[in-house]
Amino acid sequence: MKSLAEVFDAATVARLAGPRVYPRGASYVKDGRVEQAEVLDGRMEATVRGTMPYFVELWADRSRPRWSCTCPAAEDGSFCKHVVAAALSLGSDESPPLIVPMSGAGGSSGRSAAGRPSESDTDRELADFVRGLPPDRLADVVLDRAASDWRLRERLLADARAARGAGPDLADWCRRIDRAFGASSRRGFVTYDEAPGWAAGIDEVIDALDDLCDAGHHDAAAGLAEHAHRRADKSMDYVDDSDGWLSGFSERLSDLHLRACEAGAPDPVELAERLVKLELTSELDGFHRSAAVYADVLGVAGLAEFRARLEPHRKRTARATDGWSGNAFAVRQAMVGWALGTGDPDALIEAHSRDRMPPDDVLEIAQALDRAGRGDEAVAWARRGLADGGSRSWQVGNLREFLARKLRDRGDEPGAAKLFWQAFVSGPSLSAYRRLLSEDGGEDWLRRCDEELRGALAGVSGAAAGSTTPRAAFGTPPPAVPAAAGALVDILLYEGQVDAAWDVAHAYGCRAQMWLTLARAREQTHPLDAIVVYESAALAIIDRKVAKQYQSAVDLMVRLRRLADAAGRPDRFASLLGRVRTEHKAKRKLKALLDAQGW
Repeated sequence: MKSLAEVFDAATVARLAGPRVYPRGASYVKDGRVEQAEVLDGRMEATVRGTMPYFVELWADRSRPRWSCTCPAAEDGSFCKHVVAAALSLGSDESPPLIVPMSGAGGSSGRSAAGRPSESDTDRELADFVRGLPPDRLADVVLDRAASDWRLRERLLADARAARGAGPDLADWCRRIDRAFGASSRRGFVTYDEAPGWAAGIDEVIDALDDLCDAGHHDAAAGLAEHAHRRADKSMDYVDDSDGWLSGFSERLSDLHLRACEAGAPDPVELAERLVKLELTSELDGFHRSAAVYADVLGVAGLAEFRARLEPHRKRTARATDGWSGNAFAVRQAMVGWALGTGDPDALIEAHSRDRMPPDDVLEIAQALDRAGRGDEAVAWARRGLADGGSRSWQVGNLREFLARKLRDRGDEPGAAKLFWQAFVSGPSLSAYRRLLSEDGGEDWLRRCDEELRGALAGVSGAAAGSTTPRAAFGTPPPAVPAAAGALVDILLYEGQVDAAWDVAHAYGCRAQMWLTLARAREQTHPLDAIVVYESAALAIIDRKVAKQYQSAVDLMVRLRRLADAAGRPDRFASLLGRVRTEHKAKRKLKALLDAQGW
């Protein structure tokens, strides 16, 4: 079995992340942003410090990479830069390899196996020639290039002005940012088709702001990043952002802003005032919980000013009867960020205080208490959170993992295992079962889960005649399947007990996709059973009358014919084909696909 580092090797990470995301994640590794990383039982958990700390998990499913991250960019399952950073940190090298992901298969990246640019004879010839150019000739070449490349020109100007202690032309930079974020169309709106080109221009401006910061103009870069972020926020009104460009800009600009503030020496009181305004007036999340992110830059004085500036907003929203009125949510999150920045768990408890806290808020409090050395209180809060959120099993996973880790630290292995057993009972699923398997103690989890689920199914009222057959599962609407039955079929299949899974499916029903999986698993031993499933699925697809899906139905019929011939029952296929030809003769595309098979 491959190790986690082998599953998430650099080439795989680069392919999954793509050319835009991979370099940013690689830079996070170099900057030491991967914290509290732990690999346990083939699963990695890590905190990656971005605009705020994000929780990343990596694991493998049959040697295939699987991941999750709590950042907004990964909500749809994307391989975000935080996942990249965590994955690359699995390797032993101090610096991740430089890999340029290709957009298609084949071709050459022009790089050596170690990731370094290959040096051809032509490269060496050119390098020797350029190094030998007279200064005046070299200056002419650079200036000529800078005349047509505004970014190169600004980078050179930034270095020149930094060398003599002068700053950049902020008014000119603001105009450039405004032009980049403006709608070039006369309609005053950036359409979906126009958005990629519009976004490319903004990315170029942000790259140039990075150059400005690198040249030492930290205060200017921070101020311009704030201006650009406000423009990004306003552009939500006139841009089709279906692909999430604005969230990406927000994150890039906030990363740049933090880097500039950390490298420079901003006045902490002034910075606190600006951060409060940015956080409370932005719909984009780049400055979410900013006091926690900037705590080291703000220091004691800045954090005190942040709270003072926030207090009038807190009092105003506290008077609202609805806790979500106005910008109450933004104010609460800013308060939470301030409490996290102070490192005071009691301040965090006060900031989160409400009648019923979400599990993630409880986890945040428990973690803060644990960091402060108040372990007993941390465990008590975690138990409270699990009790309050027990019916929302999909929300309490991280809280449960935290509590289990604390119990193991205290030598209470049975107590930790009990948490995951309770989770399985309240929300039976294959993932909950697999999590139980990772617990030590020699428990026969398959037997125990099997008994639990069959006991739950014993109380299920008898299914209506025919409702548990494959034909019913592919019907519209499909019959409801008891959660215990679906989980038991999944678990038995996972454990290779195909016949037992088939029996449970026939007794209590299962999902349509699982019937197909069962059929595939029983093709060799019970071909006629598989034929029934494929026939039901093919007819259901055809009955939906969606022409582009007919090929899938024909593919199932091809498979069915092979099985029928092998089982000595060619009549089963002939009967299905005759039925399809007769009942669906008006479907011309289907007829053409059948004719193409020579049927």
